[in-house]
Amino acid sequence: MRRWRAVTAGLTTLALGAGLAIGGATSASAEPAGNWGTFTLSGASKAYTGTMTLAGFPATTFTSNSRQSTVISGASTWQSAGTPSGQVYGTSRGQTYMNQRPQADRPNGDSASTTTYTFDGATPGAQSWSFVLGDIDADQATISATVAGGGAATGEQLGFESSYNSCSAAPAAGGWSCTPDPDGTTGQDKPTWDAATRTLTGNAAASDTAGASAWFTPTVSLTSLTITYQQRSGFPVYQTWFANRTAAISGTATLDGAAIPGATVTVTAPRGTVYTTTTDADGKYVFPQLPVIANYRVEITPPAGADGPEQPQRVSLAVAATPGGADGTADFAFTSPDDRTSVIGSVTDEDDHPAANVPVVIDVPGGDPIETTTNSDGVYTVSDLPADTAVEVSVADEPPVTVTTGDVGAAPVEPDPIVAPPAVIATVTGVVSLDGTPVPAGVVVELLDESGAVVGSDTTDADGRYTFATVAGTYTVRTVVPAAGATGDTANTGITAVAGSSVTSDLPFETPAAPVVVTTDQPGTVVDTNGDPVAGVDVVATPTDPEAGPPVTVATDDDGAFDLVDLQPTTEYTITVDVDGATPVTVVTPEDGAATPLAFVVEAEVTPAPSPSPSAPSTSPTAVPTVPAAGGSGNGPAAGTGHVGNGGPLAYTGADLKPGLIAAGVLVLLGAALLTYRAVRNRRRSHLQD
Repeated sequence: MRRWRAVTAGLTTLALGAGLAIGGATSASAEPAGNWGTFTLSGASKAYTGTMTLAGFPATTFTSNSRQSTVISGASTWQSAGTPSGQVYGTSRGQTYMNQRPQADRPNGDSASTTTYTFDGATPGAQSWSFVLGDIDADQATISATVAGGGAATGEQLGFESSYNSCSAAPAAGGWSCTPDPDGTTGQDKPTWDAATRTLTGNAAASDTAGASAWFTPTVSLTSLTITYQQRSGFPVYQTWFANRTAAISGTATLDGAAIPGATVTVTAPRGTVYTTTTDADGKYVFPQLPVIANYRVEITPPAGADGPEQPQRVSLAVAATPGGADGTADFAFTSPDDRTSVIGSVTDEDDHPAANVPVVIDVPGGDPIETTTNSDGVYTVSDLPADTAVEVSVADEPPVTVTTGDVGAAPVEPDPIVAPPAVIATVTGVVSLDGTPVPAGVVVELLDESGAVVGSDTTDADGRYTFATVAGTYTVRTVVPAAGATGDTANTGITAVAGSSVTSDLPFETPAAPVVVTTDQPGTVVDTNGDPVAGVDVVATPTDPEAGPPVTVATDDDGAFDLVDLQPTTEYTITVDVDGATPVTVVTPEDGAATPLAFVVEAEVTPAPSPSPSAPSTSPTAVPTVPAAGGSGNGPAAGTGHVGNGGPLAYTGADLKPGLIAAGVLVLLGAALLTYRAVRNRRRSHLQD
């Protein structure tokens, strides 16, 4: 099976927090975009947890009792733009995916692994997202899901699209380069889907191939998704991707043709998910990554006294005539009533911070006072004012400032900012950090009042600090996770801000802990046929599955001992000794700890005897016939994995000369004894004859 080890993770989108998404005013996407999920992983074998982050998708967590789970970078294996899923979502190259194994490599249900994805809110409808399972060949995956409301999804509702092959040998261009399969079917193998049992099964022969994939686009909203994965043969692994389509809603807010900066815009999805952002200095806003669904509601706080479009505006991103959906627009052009005019002003604190949520009162001669509050940029907007008239603008019961309105039909008057005195300003500040280090500049932080309305928006500076100048009250500060999978509270609630003072509310996050890598080791010894240790020879462990990791090599020490460390658990390896004639041993590593020690016996080196001096008399015994070693062929028994000293077989190479030498010695002794016996008997006979 194909298992790739390079691991990466990164933040690709804004995350959803408690059903609310924070956005910033940026340029809209040119067209709907396809997105692939980003995975993080923590825990250990059979007890993994993690996250899957996908733009415009509910926050997703998962648990798994897989014996081995790995986040893969997508640099070597991916869904190309030519695959069926890639034609909808684009290429997944460089985007992470999950590699997972069963609990054990046995073809029964008790050995299957279970991975459950839980969604923080129902998934989008309108068939705007999919999941892809890859490398289903010598294995099978049974899929179950829970629909919104708690029922079980049917096989049809899981939305099986098709089976296909993702590697480069398939017709789709731009795929990854896969290793040729022994049977010549590279790039052709596809799994089979059975909707009745909700099971995706690999090829009938359970052969280890490459690229066998299938994709699903659920037809209903889900709250959870479970994949039960089981081995059929070999040492299988499977892959999981998530993908969706997103589109943008953008627009502009104006008053009598002038931009309204800092206005809070709210988008509410049909299922109730709320997204917020604010307009920029040009009055523009954008929600760049929303699920491609219909019937969004878009709203903005109108200027006091202004006429404007009916709210909420309805926007649909799922357009039947446009495959993949289309971006939407909702402009808010407010105007003053006939024969009236408007003012766009601002309030700051003494440090020039925008003063948000500050009450502003405009006294109009001969009319009723107009009350409003500043928005996230400290801006107040007022319409329905008499033209060419001096009005009094007061902030928080402070002495008023006189502002003269403009002509009818003219752009709003923009007076100098009003500086609120320190006695009326409450400051909420803090640092957003990751692992104790301030986040980069530009992370969005929002201030919410007791009703949950966004009344302030700021971005972190180079020191990770945000600052809100506001009025006394109880607030919530929220942000987004600064890195995919980071842990920490995205919102601090119950912050009491007191006029004339400052309150600190930090938002610390931590990078998720790296998963505990479970490995095993294989100890053993190498000795020769004389029983002497063999030092300095290489022992190599090579996995049967080339994707299970690289070969591991270690040299024997002075005692002939070795220990092959960092081997994958429950994985088949071939152990070889770098000595001519040494017989390899095949082992399957345990789930954890050390494997049973191996004992290799290799033929001892033969040291030639020195040649005798020509002048010296020979003292060598009479040569005797050489007796072949036991077995006759000179080949030792097959290598084994038995315990040392327990009677189990030992790894063995070459012929053992000891039995032959012993037999020869016995024959020599027997021959000498026979000769002695005959000599004595002959003497006795001679004596009797005399």
